[in-house]
Amino acid sequence: MVNKRLYEPYAGLLPEHVTFVFPVRESIGRLALEQHIITVIEPWKPFRIHFSRLMKTVDHWLFWIPEEGKEEAIGLHDELYTGILSEHLREDLPYTPHIGLGLFSREDYDFENPTAELTLDEDRYQQARKEFTEMNLDLWCTIDQLDLLSINDDFTECKRLHTFGL
Repeated sequence: MVNKRLYEPYAGLLPEHVTFVFPVRESIGRLALEQHIITVIEPWKPFRIHFSRLMKTVDHWLFWIPEEGKEEAIGLHDELYTGILSEHLREDLPYTPHIGLGLFSREDYDFENPTAELTLDEDRYQQARKEFTEMNLDLWCTIDQLDLLSINDDFTECKRLHTFGL
């Protein structure tokens, strides 16, 4: 079994998850953000998603990505980035629904500058990819809720602020 903490630098901060909105500054206001999420997800129903493939990103993350349910996840992401979140959409990073399995850059990752030049740690990446491939990862799950989280500036503490049901 792969020790996820070996490869995923934020494993102790966050449980396995699918990110629909990337971190945004608190200046939006928690109540306004919560109301926006409630409005956006009101017509949404739970949907199934099937994670079964591995993908390396240009910034050297190893993602576990879906074969099925991907279109729904992208649709939800796109709808969340309307209204008060529209100006926070990262157009420099294409959205790929995923579960992060590890980061394989030699440098520290900068969430403020995810497109920074990073050097791939090729040996570590190939070892992890081999380990994850041998596990024959295959997961069906239902996206039936979204959690609003607060993460401190140095990414060492995380707390759940609100759970929204689909």
